[in-house]
Amino acid sequence: MPEIQENNAEKLYKQIKQLSNKKKFKILELTQEKQKNISELSKELKLAFNKCSNYVTELENEKLVVKETVGRNVYVKSKVSLSENEIKLEKQLTKKKNK
Repeated sequence: MPEIQENNAEKLYKQIKQLSNKKKFKILELTQEKQKNISELSKELKLAFNKCSNYVTELENEKLVVKETVGRNVYVKSKVSLSENEIKLEKQLTKKKNK
């Protein structure tokens, strides 16, 4: 099995660390199939809107969710596929900048 490069290992560790929080994990679970806005998530999770918004931002920073703003609403969609036996992260595509 090939060794994971240090930079990639640190990134993976940070992503896994985010998943260890039950509320953040639940955000990923609730947004797997369809987008939900922060208000919906905060109500379903019984979590203050600001706290829920902060959790979503943290998940976005680790590339675990995508946010889309439509009018005044921010919608969240998981980039993680959760099943009973595995967790899959969407492959990260990097764009090269033209200079």
